[in-house]
Amino acid sequence: MSSENLQFGEFVKQRRESLGKTQKGFAAEVEISPAYLSDIENGNRRAPEKFLARFAEALEITTQDALNEFYDMAGVSQRGQHSDINTYIDDKPSARLALRTAMENDWTDDDWRELIARIKRKKKPD
Repeated sequence: MSSENLQFGEFVKQRRESLGKTQKGFAAEVEISPAYLSDIENGNRRAPEKFLARFAEALEITTQDALNEFYDMAGVSQRGQHSDINTYIDDKPSARLALRTAMENDWTDDDWRELIARIKRKKKPD
């Protein structure tokens, strides 16, 4: 998705333009006003959590990795409100404990990658 170092609004604008979508047309597609979209793209407003799935669909973001990156950018713009995972973390006390334990033990990105690889190896129940 190559959104390194982009703010959420900058990413939305670049992606929208690369798809040949006008600001007015895109705003209509995601059901917000063009002025609101302009404010988001210019970093003057936060990403609208309730519209993130519409944004992702309209921006044609389809792979899981790209969606994860998209939601991470949105979460940063919302000061840590990662709408795609907050409910899961709220519902799972062990997830919160795991995050706090990792933080207390100063886990590195490599530590997290090893854990992610282990989780991915575990088969989902049918």
